[in-house]
Amino acid sequence: MNTSTPHAFALFSGGLDSILAARLIMEQGLVVRCLHFVPPFFGKPQLIPHWEKVYGLEVEAVDVGEAFVRLLRERPAHGFGKVMNPCVDCKILMMRKARELMKKWGASFLISGEVLGQRPMSQRRDTLNVIRRDAEVKESLLRPLSAQLLDPTAPEISGLVDRNKLLGIFGRGRKSQMALADQMGLKEIPTRGIDEHLIRLSIVKDGGKGKLPALLAGPDAPQRADG
Repeated sequence: MNTSTPHAFALFSGGLDSILAARLIMEQGLVVRCLHFVPPFFGKPQLIPHWEKVYGLEVEAVDVGEAFVRLLRERPAHGFGKVMNPCVDCKILMMRKARELMKKWGASFLISGEVLGQRPMSQRRDTLNVIRRDAEVKESLLRPLSAQLLDPTAPEISGLVDRNKLLGIFGRGRKSQMALADQMGLKEIPTRGIDEHLIRLSIVKDGGKGKLPALLAGPDAPQRADG
């Protein structure tokens, strides 16, 4: 990891929202380091050189495999629900890790590309508040794409970040994001799709096919014979 101290760490999936959120803060003259979390079921660390070249970002891979599997073995606090719920606990886990790195490196705040109202479970206002509360990032987590619709955070209140230059995007539409991408001159727009970890986690409710059940059971569990 780069040894220089950034102003902020950004949770970075490689999706358009995470790109725009990081770039919005960078445009205010602040140094942003993106964290690409890599659990056993998703993440694309092989694309980091490409992301850095195309989007002008600094991206670091962060392995959270053991913590992620431990979370699933112990059962997510917010339940498995209908595929969407695990996303809440996964985000809390990643936020906590980002907070640890923020404190370790002396950064001032965290960034997330979450958009208020974009997802019916994990991005409702009450759920966004639960995530920042349970991850203990209530004062330090800034969501630049929907900041105008949310309470001011510490970096905004201190003046480190100009709140007037942040956005108030709401809902599932992509018109605002596409317009911003065009304004920023992005030449490559990531395709929009269902989060990989939501698909993979769904096998918990679908009869336990694939490699997840073995991971949940632990390395000493007997393996199921096929056929």
